[in-house]
Amino acid sequence: MKRSAPKYALIKDDLIQGIAARRFRDRLPSENELARLHKVSRMTARKALDELVRDGLARRVPGKGTFLKKREFTQAYFHIHPFSENARIFHVDTRSRLIRSGIVNLPQELDTRLPGKKAVSLVRVHYFNEQPACYEVRYLRADCCAAILDEDLAVQSVHDLLARRFGLVITRVWQRLEAVSLNTAIAVELGLSPGIPALCMHQLLIAGDRPISYVIYHMRSDLYAFEETFSPQEEESA
Repeated sequence: MKRSAPKYALIKDDLIQGIAARRFRDRLPSENELARLHKVSRMTARKALDELVRDGLARRVPGKGTFLKKREFTQAYFHIHPFSENARIFHVDTRSRLIRSGIVNLPQELDTRLPGKKAVSLVRVHYFNEQPACYEVRYLRADCCAAILDEDLAVQSVHDLLARRFGLVITRVWQRLEAVSLNTAIAVELGLSPGIPALCMHQLLIAGDRPISYVIYHMRSDLYAFEETFSPQEEESA
């Protein structure tokens, strides 16, 4: 008989998902708040927070609470290409699996990123040589992209569809890459154990001056690596 995960691990997963979705900007819920929300003891809630501290995702401040651990450095010298382009670069066979799609309420944490109350939601897993490599959660503006749901999103590039069908050529991209621990749901889709480190990429895609899509990628750190070639002299003079 398969044993269910301990309660502290479920709370930890919920906190990690909240961190990835930017529900928590600085301070994490207290032990008392978590105990009331999840109907567990303070000791169980404390263990969930202790796990985040152990994993380097949070820090304790005596007398104040538990806070997200701030990144000390932000590196700007990297480019991350669309999945189909990565496949060409790596010379691998690729396919995608659509887990779910539809019109959803835009998550509150994205209301400053995309306009509107509704969004097109796509959840896909991308494969390299039949090995799950990347878990994608994408939100697109419902007012101009809803018809994308009529396309075969298991085989077509969203970037290509935006440009070819909707005339939305991406002209600017904001992105942030950081290391995270995989929660249970995403780890299962990637064929990994929960808590395994992965690379998490957040991207905001802009066409002209219009924000079009917000994407969250979780990429297996045993399959992905990034490198860049640049001229320090050119960067300093820019």
